Amino acid sequence: MKKVSKDDNFYFLLGALLGLLFISAFMQQLFAGGQKTILALIIICLGVSIAGVHREKVFYRNWYGFLLFLAAISGTFTFLETIDLSLVTLFALLFFLLSHTFTALKQVMITDYVSGNQIIGSVCVYLLLGLSWSFIYLIQLELFPEAFNGIEYKPWIDNFFDAVYFSFITLTTVGYGDISPALPIPRFFVFIESILGGFYLAIMVASLVSSRLSQSDHSHSDHSESDNDQNDQG
Repeated sequence: MKKVSKDDNFYFLLGALLGLLFISAFMQQLFAGGQKTILALIIICLGVSIAGVHREKVFYRNWYGFLLFLAAISGTFTFLETIDLSLVTLFALLFFLLSHTFTALKQVMITDYVSGNQIIGSVCVYLLLGLSWSFIYLIQLELFPEAFNGIEYKPWIDNFFDAVYFSFITLTTVGYGDISPALPIPRFFVFIESILGGFYLAIMVASLVSSRLSQSDHSHSDHSESDNDQNDQG
């Protein structure tokens, strides 16, 4: 009997992340200034990812929902210019992404069976790391307006795609140089992200290959035992 997996369905998460990346680029290029629309799209895209969380994980579902609700409310107050709650919004979205990263990484790395869902999960972790760091950079811009060369200080939603672009360029260690950290603390987070990006790829590949080999060994062992049983019966 096939064992029912309690892992999250990472296809929802992958679709949500890719959708968020594309839509943010699309809005940045064609509809610059639509701050409320972009925030709504971020909330919607991340909300879709919750659909893939296993039904038994009630705590995680409620936690993700609370963080998105907090981000939506604080963002609305900020855009209505009632009170500036930009940091609350950014931290809520950052904790959402970090929580997703933690649960996804645990399911991908600690497994005895490599399925298509696990491989999709490993890609999701990489995308989550890049997005998480983009919010870390946006938080730094709120705290230190001159934190980066190439990014002007303005409402964080206007800098969202620039921060995402810089984060993934750093994560992949491409480093075009059009955006660069100007202060020591941002520089610290930049080289930490570069290190994490390189180590994650190495560890992920090693982990998946090791699990795959172990999976193949078990499969061959089961086939051998089956053949032996048939020979004994013969």
